[in-house]
Amino acid sequence: MITAAALLLGVLVVGWWSPRPLSRLSALVGPGTALTWWLLTAAGLVAGTIAGVLLLVLPGHGPAAAVLAVLHDCWAAVGHGDLPALDPIAGGVAAAVVLAAAARLALASAGRRRRRNVLHRRHLVALRLSGSADGRPLPTLWVPEDEPVAYSLGGRQALIVASTGLADRLSGPELRAVLAHERAHVHSRHHLLTAVADVLGRTLGFVPLMRELPGAVQLLVELAADRTAAEQCGREPLRSALLSIRAVEGPRRSLAMAGGDTAIRLQRLTAHTGSRLVSRVVTVAGGLAALVAPAAVAATLVVGTGLVSCP
Repeated sequence: MITAAALLLGVLVVGWWSPRPLSRLSALVGPGTALTWWLLTAAGLVAGTIAGVLLLVLPGHGPAAAVLAVLHDCWAAVGHGDLPALDPIAGGVAAAVVLAAAARLALASAGRRRRRNVLHRRHLVALRLSGSADGRPLPTLWVPEDEPVAYSLGGRQALIVASTGLADRLSGPELRAVLAHERAHVHSRHHLLTAVADVLGRTLGFVPLMRELPGAVQLLVELAADRTAAEQCGREPLRSALLSIRAVEGPRRSLAMAGGDTAIRLQRLTAHTGSRLVSRVVTVAGGLAALVAPAAVAATLVVGTGLVSCP
């Protein structure tokens, strides 16, 4: 019971106090690293909550027992119809919380997927009737539109959409940089990451970390795509293209070239990029720390309580 309470308290601390440190650290590292930290912190929060609830429901199956022994005991109990005794109050509250959260998550995910599929199908039909594809494995559909617009649609029928006004306004290098930016979104599956963040934000928006997660992920995937495009086509063409189309907002529920905070994106394009090896080490180390943050807080609380109560 103490371990479960400590773990849930750790989840509370991380969920309420981590957004500000994550935002500050995101300005000091690469977008891929910051994106990993945000998502793994959210994953650790969900995992910590589930573990804490399970420890309340199954108080005799805490982490002090060996993993194999726990699995054996639980399997034997289920096989003989002798389930562990539950605390009625804790078990009822935990079951209600788990069921409510699972139902809310399922409904939010299903609703978002249904809306996205409908919009995607309608958009594809309209684009194929009015636009022309260039025939590449990741096709670019050109639509007759005077405004400079570029965005990508992910999924099994991924494609890039660009307007003729974009091609008329930008130079050759700038246009290649814009298309490289959108291809980076599709190849890195940024649409999936933004979808996960959006569902978590809608479902668990009462937690500050989850409430700020969609906006943070949206900006970070734009920064990550900018970095990829800059490596392929150069920073200056991408920067000038971004300045040309920054006032144009992309379609709803898509990743558009005009998305994110333009001032931050322009600033990061001029920033120095460090060593890839150092970046990967920082990403892995920070990601692991973010994932186990609730458990680390819980362990600190348990050890501190033990030191105080057991002289």
